[in-house]
Amino acid sequence: MSSLRVIPVVLLLAACSPAPSEAPAVIRPVKAVVVTAEPLDRVSQYAGEVRARHEISLAFRVGGKITERQAEIGQQVATDQVLMQLDSGDLALNEQALRAQLTAAQSDRDQARAKFNRAKVLLARNLISRNDFDTLQGAYDTAQARVQQAESQLSGGARQTGYAQLRTDQVGVVTALHAEVGQVVAAGQPVLSLALPGEKEVAISVPENRRDELRIGEEVQISLWSAPGQTYRGQVREIAPLADPLTRTYAVKITLTEPDAAVQLGMTASVRASRRLAAPVIRLPLTALIEHEGQPAVWVVDPETRKVIRRTVHLGEFHGDQVIIASGLAPGQQVVTAGVHKLYPDQPVRVLDQTP
Repeated sequence: MSSLRVIPVVLLLAACSPAPSEAPAVIRPVKAVVVTAEPLDRVSQYAGEVRARHEISLAFRVGGKITERQAEIGQQVATDQVLMQLDSGDLALNEQALRAQLTAAQSDRDQARAKFNRAKVLLARNLISRNDFDTLQGAYDTAQARVQQAESQLSGGARQTGYAQLRTDQVGVVTALHAEVGQVVAAGQPVLSLALPGEKEVAISVPENRRDELRIGEEVQISLWSAPGQTYRGQVREIAPLADPLTRTYAVKITLTEPDAAVQLGMTASVRASRRLAAPVIRLPLTALIEHEGQPAVWVVDPETRKVIRRTVHLGEFHGDQVIIASGLAPGQQVVTAGVHKLYPDQPVRVLDQTP
């Protein structure tokens, strides 16, 4: 009987209790950007090296063993300066042999000439037959031709001896050494590289998948690691038609249009090229994208309610860490770029770095 009296009291107390209020919505802090339509520019950057536009390789005209080297990398060389020396012993012996052959040929010629002169006197007195005279004249002509041949051979031998010294006929800077003292080199084998004064250029390598980013005649910007903040103008001069068989990259040469004294050979350079790809388009960072029912979407902040609205979008091309929004957004809308995976429709948000 007592338990039946407790139940109405409990019900009465419950009826008098206030109704529980709903929990306030959580305001989520997010990062957002205002959508704008801007032209799409593709910026490419490559590392390269400053080189001389004209660079030649020097080599000995004869083979032999290098006995002396007077050139160093980076050295300024003048015209007719001796850079390397070969062992000229064998060449000197060959020159001596050719000189002896010339002396013997001259002696034979002098003897044949004396016989020919006597034959002319005897022929005038009819003391020698015409046939014998012609024979002596032919012997003299042959001896004279042999002297001329020996003189030519000696001249060539003397030049060969002079080729034991490697001299330059142009002013330049030594950029590379391909042989050292004690090494035996063949005729025509490059032993030294010489950069000629004049135009300077930057050599870069472009991967296969980025070869279309540059065009011959295109203007680019060049900066040097040794001179931060200073930029130079450049122009693409040459693009290799074939890729390097080892690196599979294309060699590109860029002419420096107005280099100053700070630009030195061998310096590290950075080449920056920019090209307009499309008319004004909307771009967003990849962090702004979410997936809803298999379609890409973004969160748009309502400027009046400060709540987020899920908006399906259609994507265009990807460029690095950004993507082109083909449709679904309009300039001026505010899109969440960070914290997108913790949001739900109509959730109030507070955009960071802005007044709530």
